[in-house]
Amino acid sequence: MRGARLTRALCALLGSPVAAAAQGTAPAAAAFRYTASQLDCSALAEHSRSRLDGQTGTRLRRETLTRDGLWRLRARPAGRIVELEAWYDSLSLTRESAEGTLTPDTDGLLGGRYRGKLTATGHYMAEARPFIPDEVAEVAELSGVMEDLLPPLPPVALAVGQRWADSSGLELERLPDSTAGRRVIRRLALKARGERSQATVRGEPITLPARQTTTETGQVDWVPGEGLVRRDRHIVVETTVPAGGPLRQPLRSRLEQDVVLARVRGDVNCGGR
Repeated sequence: MRGARLTRALCALLGSPVAAAAQGTAPAAAAFRYTASQLDCSALAEHSRSRLDGQTGTRLRRETLTRDGLWRLRARPAGRIVELEAWYDSLSLTRESAEGTLTPDTDGLLGGRYRGKLTATGHYMAEARPFIPDEVAEVAELSGVMEDLLPPLPPVALAVGQRWADSSGLELERLPDSTAGRRVIRRLALKARGERSQATVRGEPITLPARQTTTETGQVDWVPGEGLVRRDRHIVVETTVPAGGPLRQPLRSRLEQDVVLARVRGDVNCGGR
């Protein structure tokens, strides 16, 4: 009996990821790249929840913002880049504060096209944006949303445990693979930090001198041949705006946001072709 238990324990150990790595069978370095075939006719469900705390003088203000939408994408190859077209097929927004809840009508935005070019590592260059109705802009800044929708990817192949970083404050690390059914899911941990000397005013076409720090942590799930299947993000934006211009008193704010972007599997309507 003791020998049987020992045999089972050894089998379990040898079948574990740690044991496999010790025997030299850890996953090899892998490249992560966007291609038109991965993105064409795909659909991505987006869920965002944010809490905004602001202080002007002694006045405190708290808002809760939500965004739930379904993205549809078309893509075609153009040399080494991808020509990308995206639009919201459905979208709901809310903004809750002490004064009440705003729920803007988003019908005027649905179907409006975002068009641009996407590099293999995720750098998006916008060429056209849809018109954003004023009532929508009061709740969410969606004009430049495509520049930040898809996660950046490392330009080099990474083995498990390896990291890549650039001078902008972005760091990507390959995590151990996981499985879902018969699919192998490659995973990346993402960390980013950035600073700006200006801040935008939501719903207004102006910027103000400010100190703004943005930090982000998250994870990217990637399936070979299929591409991006999920992105989880936790973002914190801390802003200090000195008094001056339209502000009689300095403003401090902290935005904490959680976002999930998940690929919708199964039959996807690529309407409008």
